[in-house]
Amino acid sequence: MYLLIVNPNAGNGHAKKIFERIQKMTSYRNIERKTLFTNQPGDGQIIAETYSKKEYIKHVIVIGGDGTMHEVMNGWSNQSVSISFIPGGSGNDFAKGIGQRDTAEKQWQNIISNPAKPNFWNGSFQLENGREKKFINSIGIGIDAATTEIANQSHLKIWLNQLKLGKLIYLIALIQAILRFQPMNIRLTYDGRIRHIENTWIVSAANHPYCGGGLKVVPHATVNPHNLSILVIHQISKKKILLLFLLVIFGLHQYLKEVELFQVKEMTIEVESPVSYQADGETGRLQTCYIKRKKQAVYIKK
Repeated sequence: MYLLIVNPNAGNGHAKKIFERIQKMTSYRNIERKTLFTNQPGDGQIIAETYSKKEYIKHVIVIGGDGTMHEVMNGWSNQSVSISFIPGGSGNDFAKGIGQRDTAEKQWQNIISNPAKPNFWNGSFQLENGREKKFINSIGIGIDAATTEIANQSHLKIWLNQLKLGKLIYLIALIQAILRFQPMNIRLTYDGRIRHIENTWIVSAANHPYCGGGLKVVPHATVNPHNLSILVIHQISKKKILLLFLLVIFGLHQYLKEVELFQVKEMTIEVESPVSYQADGETGRLQTCYIKRKKQAVYIKK
């Protein structure tokens, strides 16, 4: 049986429209399926935790945004079941990262017609409380996390999304974050090295290049079973940080001397005092964080 997890609110209703189109397809009516809808943040994980214990579920199809997929990945425990994603969010960085380009209808047809192969490896992070969580796109601390936190809390977000100007809220939030943000002194431990880095603006670990609605923030990142790709930005002025974000649009930020790009198998991040973090757009606070690549491959159908 196919389990469909649909977030009708993703992309300001875009995911709902995609599902309604798929409902009209003959192939949808011909398969054995169970369709469940999320109503609020966290529902995707609860549904996944519940149904991953059901032996009759052979395939999961998620229709929603990156946040929905993040929740399902964190709730699903049966690694032998294939998981598919039909993007219906506003940014859809995960779809870009794994190379999805077809229309929703073509993706649906491919999902139910072709066998899946293990082709994606989640990243994972563990905070001071010892609980491990997965991320599909990236985890970051610093100005990107502060920007995400401000945007998520803004009352303008829903209004701008309705006007299809959702990305504008992140520009507004970025300017606010730059004015408030205090650079961090951090300690990174990876590959037998210990580094103390002062005046740090961003530390990000990524599964693929994309973040912020299709921007190649970590351009050297690739989907692979071995390494996570790391971006560190430090010793940069507030004036130049604005220039950096403009350069990100064109992928040119990697050439600035304040930008470091490298790969690790695992890494521990330590900060002097608690700071904001974001993982696939979900925010929180941390002081110590251990990250690694999950060894168990996920069967993602494109």
